Amino acid sequence: KSFRAQMYSEYKANRPPMPEDLKVQVEYVHKIVKALGFPLVQVEGVEADDVLGTYAKLASANNLKTIICTGDKDLAQLVDDNVILYDSMKETFLDKEGVAQKFGVAPEYIIDFLALKGDSSDNIPGVAGVGEKTASDLIQRFHSIDYIYDNLPELDIKDGVKAKLTAGKDSAYLSRYLGTICLEAPINT
Repeated sequence: KSFRAQMYSEYKANRPPMPEDLKVQVEYVHKIVKALGFPLVQVEGVEADDVLGTYAKLASANNLKTIICTGDKDLAQLVDDNVILYDSMKETFLDKEGVAQKFGVAPEYIIDFLALKGDSSDNIPGVAGVGEKTASDLIQRFHSIDYIYDNLPELDIKDGVKAKLTAGKDSAYLSRYLGTICLEAPINT
């Protein structure tokens, strides 16, 4: 259990358990990784995304080019000049421009975009009634949920959307917290 699950019991609650035939393979994958001489990193109470994020931030700070192999949209928040995503299932690479094209917002705004839209794969609620198109439009125009909520009465937004945002404010902030990848996981460097 991660700090996210401790804070929000419904976090990833919709995910089915790992299939038994996959579960038995994990031990063998670990052995293969070690046999190939690669480090195997596991941190108790820390999700893999947070370990990836911490290493990606460290690599980028040292101007190292990094490719993260994933189809997970949460990790798009890590993309920068040195970090790109590779989705091996779709054989696509996402750099900063690719993230903006795919999600309608730049990597630095992904967290706030997901805070509004939610993420069903992790059971992150977002704001009820705000979908991908509306979330993308709001974040393109206003960049952050902080700005949106600090200025909501004055913003040029339809009344129905304002009502949804008002009702979903706590959920938006919870969702942003749950969707933010920790960049300071306790790792050995």
